[in-house]
Amino acid sequence: MKLRLFHIIIAALLSVPTMAQRYGVVDTEYILANMPEYEQAKSQLNKLSEQWAGEVSALQSELQSLKDALAAERILLSPDKLAQREKAIQDKEAEVIALQQKYFGPEGELFTKRAQLVQPIQDKVFGAVQALATKRKLDLILDKSADSGVLFVEKEKDYSDEVLNSLKR
Repeated sequence: MKLRLFHIIIAALLSVPTMAQRYGVVDTEYILANMPEYEQAKSQLNKLSEQWAGEVSALQSELQSLKDALAAERILLSPDKLAQREKAIQDKEAEVIALQQKYFGPEGELFTKRAQLVQPIQDKVFGAVQALATKRKLDLILDKSADSGVLFVEKEKDYSDEVLNSLKR
């Protein structure tokens, strides 16, 4: 009984500091969507992505044409010609994969361009959020646009507009 009471008292004492924490919430998707420079960067990335996807698609069409031609002429080709065509198809497949990786891979040009265009804007938002936390003496700021599990926030705890206004100044 005394041990249980001791545990309850310890739990109560440990929970006191957590109750005193000041927190706020921001919606970075909302903030970024209302920043013209972010929309411009996103538009530029979409254009590049469409252009590169077109290049990959054209190469895939060439590959499919080679495969179709081989399928139609397979019985007419000598073993040497068949091997040459199959090698050409393998080379074209490798070229398609290489181009996809060059543009859309984890270290591809789209990833690099996104980091180049969007990262400075995200850093700017992060700086504004940190400034808000310091100004309001907040211990914790959650992002409700991320998959954080935030289901409800009182309007007075949502500082998204304040961050956005500080960025526009």
